[in-house]
Amino acid sequence: MIEHVSTNGYSRKSRYDEGLLAALRWAAGQATAPPVSPTPLGRSVTAADVTREQGRAHEAMQGATAEPELRNVAQAKGQAYLTGAENTLAWITGSDALWAPWET
Repeated sequence: MIEHVSTNGYSRKSRYDEGLLAALRWAAGQATAPPVSPTPLGRSVTAADVTREQGRAHEAMQGATAEPELRNVAQAKGQAYLTGAENTLAWITGSDALWAPWET
């Protein structure tokens, strides 16, 4: 999946695509930094970790009502990045996403 989105130019398109790739790379173990949380896990990523990170991305998208550290992520990376990360993390775990992230 990472190769597909990278080969097809997703990494150069938008902040959404940056969030998509950050989530994929983290979940696949190619990056230690989570797409939203400030601290690496220090171990392999589990499905529960992906679900938790998706929730944090969703919370960060709420803006003023989010935890301060998540508001900082929203301000630094932007709404499109968070949406890309959240959609991808939901897709990875098979949660409510009906489409692959790049189809939305």
